[in-house]
Amino acid sequence: MNWLAVLCAGAAYWVLGFVWYSLLFGGIRGAEQARHRGEGSAPAKREFVGMLLASFVSNLVASAAIAYLLHRTGTADLQHALKLGAGLAVGFSITTLTVVHVWEGKSTRVWMIDASYHLIGCLIAAAILVSWP
Repeated sequence: MNWLAVLCAGAAYWVLGFVWYSLLFGGIRGAEQARHRGEGSAPAKREFVGMLLASFVSNLVASAAIAYLLHRTGTADLQHALKLGAGLAVGFSITTLTVVHVWEGKSTRVWMIDASYHLIGCLIAAAILVSWP
């Protein structure tokens, strides 16, 4: 596996999270979360840094798993890599996310924001990984 490609794919997935949850859907998701949990305080700076680090490591692990499966399946073209990325997102990320959202009673809007983030993140990671020489 090309570890530099994995690092770049994981970083791209992580940066997508910043854009997704702050610029694009931060307000909507924040309002939905406040309705779900009630008005609460934001995480402390130390907690927030830990959350960012955990997200980055998770995105790296997901990217490494995608890279491994691309290699093991011999996938070398973008079309098939995107299909594999979508299948992984739906089959693992989104199904797991659905179970968590159902049991925590989160809104459908939050689920849609979170699920689409992981779908697009897996697609971006797969595209980077298959395109890397």
